[in-house]
Amino acid sequence: MKKAEAFLAINTDEIAWQDGEKILGLPPGLKVKIIAEGEDEVSQRVDKFVKFPPGYVEPRHTHDYYHSTLVLEGEMHVAGKILKPGDYVYGGNEPHGPYHYPKGCMVYSAGRHKKLSQIHQY
Repeated sequence: MKKAEAFLAINTDEIAWQDGEKILGLPPGLKVKIIAEGEDEVSQRVDKFVKFPPGYVEPRHTHDYYHSTLVLEGEMHVAGKILKPGDYVYGGNEPHGPYHYPKGCMVYSAGRHKKLSQIHQY
């Protein structure tokens, strides 16, 4: 990770989608677009879009960072709720999921931790 910039202006359509299985350690099928990453004197941070195909199930998992997730497109089924564009999830390093994406979904996710690893354990 590089030192965090004070200000960034990014055209996200110029950033390529990547294999989410390799980046997040989740089952195959999802795509990730890393928007920004960096570190400061407190922690490391990564901002990304994650695209889940229709029917995808994110298994119950943990990871060593806290994240904020905002639904941008589609539906995300979490803890008995159906989340749609504009809805939000916040979570930490406690076990969570499974999450279901029956119609597919794209989210914005921001993760932060003293020493960030995006790999999920399940």
